[in-house]
Amino acid sequence: MTLCTALTFPLAPQALGQSSFLLSNEYGVLAPVSDSGGVPLEGTNYLVELWGGATTDSLTPAITYFSRQRVIISFLTGPVAGYFVDTYAGRGSIDDLCIFAVPGRGWAWLQVRAWDARLGGTYEQVVALGFGGYGESPLFYAQGGAPGSTLPDVPAPLSGLQSFSLLPVVPEPSAGLILLLGLPLLLRHFRRPP
Repeated sequence: MTLCTALTFPLAPQALGQSSFLLSNEYGVLAPVSDSGGVPLEGTNYLVELWGGATTDSLTPAITYFSRQRVIISFLTGPVAGYFVDTYAGRGSIDDLCIFAVPGRGWAWLQVRAWDARLGGTYEQVVALGFGGYGESPLFYAQGGAPGSTLPDVPAPLSGLQSFSLLPVVPEPSAGLILLLGLPLLLRHFRRPP
């Protein structure tokens, strides 16, 4: 029994693991993200996160293998604006980002989602505002790696990721502004001779 356990232990991450991915659009992918005007997103004012699932209608935020946390990162700056790279800040170097609905080295439907951090801390918060400042990549299908492993089972790149842009921010007008814009119509209506 002990020999059987010892022989199958190295296979455990592949059999029980989830598909892992590298949250980066710089290494081997080259799919920059821009704002609605085509300017590459840059710095901590913009955030990005990977979502995935076994089917196109089951996407959830990817979480880390060991610490079970969402990974939301900011964009690079300067000549690499528009790009993002997960540096494993605050967690171990093998605490890979995973899609738990898909087995290790399996195929997952993926989508990268980005937003203006000045509008909210998560993608969902910004979408709920209803006036733009967020965007998502087209869905793509990619094969993952096996989490918590060493070479050659490193997290897979986001193969198939395409560039995308954020929706323009169109703030909802205040009640005062609506009244001010409608006032000339009201006055015209009441000044009409009978």
